[in-house]
Amino acid sequence: MISFIVPLHNHLKHTQEMLGSLLASLPEGLDFEVILVDDASSDGTAAWLSHLDHPRVRWLINPQNLGYAEANNRGAAEARGEVLGLLNNDLLFAPGWLEPMLNLLTHPLRNAGLVGNVQRRVAGGEIDHAGIRLNLKGQFEHVRALEAGSAWVRLPWVTGACMLIRRDLFDAVGGFDTRYRNGCEDVDLCFKVAGARKAIYVARDSCIQHHVSLSRKCVTDRDERNSRALFARWRSEIKRELAKLWAARLTDAQAQDDASALADTLTSHFIATPHAAGRTLAEARLQQQEQRWARMLDGAMAKNDNLAARSRFAGLQFNAALNGFTLAGAARVTVDALPYARNFYVCGHTLANTKGYHLQLHIDINGLQHVRIPLRPNTHFNAGLAHPLLLNGVPNVFTLRVERLDENGTPCGSGHEAVVVGHFVVDEQPLSFELLK
Repeated sequence: MISFIVPLHNHLKHTQEMLGSLLASLPEGLDFEVILVDDASSDGTAAWLSHLDHPRVRWLINPQNLGYAEANNRGAAEARGEVLGLLNNDLLFAPGWLEPMLNLLTHPLRNAGLVGNVQRRVAGGEIDHAGIRLNLKGQFEHVRALEAGSAWVRLPWVTGACMLIRRDLFDAVGGFDTRYRNGCEDVDLCFKVAGARKAIYVARDSCIQHHVSLSRKCVTDRDERNSRALFARWRSEIKRELAKLWAARLTDAQAQDDASALADTLTSHFIATPHAAGRTLAEARLQQQEQRWARMLDGAMAKNDNLAARSRFAGLQFNAALNGFTLAGAARVTVDALPYARNFYVCGHTLANTKGYHLQLHIDINGLQHVRIPLRPNTHFNAGLAHPLLLNGVPNVFTLRVERLDENGTPCGSGHEAVVVGHFVVDEQPLSFELLK
């Protein structure tokens, strides 16, 4: 027996369409029940439920809005089926969607714990979900393409909009975690299922339609808090997966993706050991997320208060006539206790150039990341990069040098004498030359 559980909160018209299409799509002879859980709707949903008369449809009313996790858990507690079908109320079904999912869940050789499917947007028909993956930025995103292959694929996560799970497994892992509020409950459940050594699949032959715009709104502080809680709970597992992704990416020099700009700045020495580099990059990405949440949700500057007192400088000579610093060979800026910075910039000006050469600023960060920035003569510049690759627990070293290039772009010596540094910017905090004298 399958118990379909559908939490409801407003959108009565879509609920009615969903229920009608669900009942019409199920195979003949299927033993099932539908449990609708109204989560304090204000659009007449409760009144409609009170007149609903179908032998296989039951309903529950929450006196106040408890959220997605609690509504599903309450429905599961009332369910009689061995299998739970967890559904959103903004879906549309057609015959044939259920069988591939159920076959995967019950296959004796698949060790399936949870099965999702393919979801297409009602408006336009594009694929909105064919599983969930982690991208190289350390963010969860929907898979939106179907690659050629078998009728199913094993993935770490699927969306809770439509999934099948055995009732005993749902109970064993504690159902949905109510610490989340309308976000991340499904990914958290997938982590728990994987922790129970069960596999998660997407049935590619199962396709439904989804009114995506009804359930996916703009990102809010609540969404950020949900994500923060998810990453805090599953940090080691997320880091392990992210490190594997980066290691694979670093061995594919031809890849073109959102991480290409960062990958192109990594030093050859660093990426020579891709697995170690992957762990470093994964940690850096997680720190970026965590520091962003600290700033956004706590109003905290994290560990980056009073950077001037934690900074040391070498290779810089103050020139009063130029009102700035010149570089004596390679210059270094060392900052202690800096696990993350949104940016690092060098600000200054170049002197007039009458010798026909070009200047190029080199910025090296910890020997891991290297950027080259052309500088025009006789002009002010603000040169650097966003989200530099930093290390936690050790001083971070930014090394600067200026190279002179001939008309063909061939290095032809040092250009330090043609550059005057006025100040640095670290994590949007200026370190002015007065502090460095």
